[in-house]
Amino acid sequence: MERFQDENKWLGHFANEIFVRCPKCESKSSVKRSKIDCECGKCYNYSNVFECKNCFYKLEKPICQYVAYGNPYCNNCYEQYEFESQPLKEKPEKYRAKCPHCSFHEEWKPKIKVFLQDSKVEDGLAMEQHYNLPLWFQKEIGGNVFWAYNQDHIDYLERYIQADLRERNSKANYNSSLVSRLPQFVKAAKNREKLLKVLKKWKK
Repeated sequence: MERFQDENKWLGHFANEIFVRCPKCESKSSVKRSKIDCECGKCYNYSNVFECKNCFYKLEKPICQYVAYGNPYCNNCYEQYEFESQPLKEKPEKYRAKCPHCSFHEEWKPKIKVFLQDSKVEDGLAMEQHYNLPLWFQKEIGGNVFWAYNQDHIDYLERYIQADLRERNSKANYNSSLVSRLPQFVKAAKNREKLLKVLKKWKK
């Protein structure tokens, strides 16, 4: 009987190297995380660098999105109104808004909200969170996206999925671990063989 005991690893444990598809040549490439020490010597941060070894395309800054917003008075009807844009890929110097009272269009210098793009499924693909690039290891299974970051992540998922006995670890908060947050289709016994075949293919 195969046995798996939760090691309380969370998703970030496998994020030191995330394999993605290069946006230039579509080859297998990666986003690597490295620790950067602060000048004070007491704290640190992380740097995430994308680099393709096939075409040598490289990115060193995370992908941000921008939301333009404001609360101006219309220069046509003098009524005050609020506007807020959809997430934008570039920071706008001006934003063209439409007054909801008189439909007058005019440009404003907006206030800006800045935020990092989150990991998400876009056009049916799971994306890496810093550069919004498609993960290399992903497969559609019954309408759901099954994915992994790298070989260590694949090995951990394989051990969990093939186990006949899956044990919780009571020494830490179980609900924070990676396996506790896996979607139901990954945990379901009916999908075990399909998922293991995918993982075996990824390991080659």
